Amino acid sequence: MKKLLTDKKNQLLLLLSILFLIKIPQEEVRFTLWVLGGIIIAMISDVLIKRLFFRKKIVPTSAAISGFIVAGIINYQQPWFVLVIFSLLAIISKNVIKHKNRHVFNPANFALFVATAFGVPLTWSIESNVYIIIVFGVYMAYSIRKLTHVLGFLVLFSSLCLLKDVNPLMLVSWFFVFVMLIEPKTSGAGYLRGAVFGCIAGVVSFIVFTFFPRYDFFVSGLFVANLISGFKPKIH
Repeated sequence: MKKLLTDKKNQLLLLLSILFLIKIPQEEVRFTLWVLGGIIIAMISDVLIKRLFFRKKIVPTSAAISGFIVAGIINYQQPWFVLVIFSLLAIISKNVIKHKNRHVFNPANFALFVATAFGVPLTWSIESNVYIIIVFGVYMAYSIRKLTHVLGFLVLFSSLCLLKDVNPLMLVSWFFVFVMLIEPKTSGAGYLRGAVFGCIAGVVSFIVFTFFPRYDFFVSGLFVANLISGFKPKIH
């Protein structure tokens, strides 16, 4: 039981579940069905892909997290086939897009990047309580040694926003910062690399926000940071 509670994936699932439960009374029934649908699609597809193509049996915890994030961020008023496409895309990217047998992209973010590139609206509905996210996020970032990722992003993004006379606190998604940015397998290890990773995400997010407003700037920033980090040698 103790091991179950201390597992970081299970802790993240608990956070997502809490945020989901907080949001349910504020939304219509479709939101609940939409998020549950995304989770189920992601889990089933991951189990089938692992079984059919890799001959592996898994407990699809990571897939549940990806499905949670994709469904919780894409506008739930979209047609149902949108949910199916991008939930599947997240899992396919997780299993297919690798470099030297390592994941390149955060699976959920990859699907969301493609979604925003095709004009699918992202509403970040899952971000229902920023205080819970920040408290959990500081704990998580510290425990998995990702604080420099967070600091690198916040310092660069906030500084650039202030130069443009924009209040960064009005823009920052704490869900993005403390859940998506620090995803362990795709954000790089090491304090220096973490800081560089966060800075790249922050700069690109600001550029997209300023010059390409039709796209989601956080998702785009993380996509580029993943791309650069995934094909770079490890920095200590």
